[in-house]
Amino acid sequence: MTKKSNRSKAKSSAKTTAKETTNDIVTTETAPAPPLPGTRASRAAKLSRSQIAAERIEEEYAYIANDLRRVFLLAGAIFALLIVLNIVISRAGI
Repeated sequence: MTKKSNRSKAKSSAKTTAKETTNDIVTTETAPAPPLPGTRASRAAKLSRSQIAAERIEEEYAYIANDLRRVFLLAGAIFALLIVLNIVISRAGI
């Protein structure tokens, strides 16, 4: 004989309602492009949650790309300066 579970159905329904309320995401729709002559009208592409999150992250952290570019340029300039100083010092015999 199998053992009966002590779970009640009310607990599972409470979990689903909590899950539904935490997964609310605001989506924005773009205007569909006019169909080209001789082609079927396509539906507007729906954005998945990961695509929406990726767009939001790109907007929030757009300044990081510029900062990284500056850091790499500065590091390259310093590295080039070290090479030039090494050549100058070795030829001067210091």
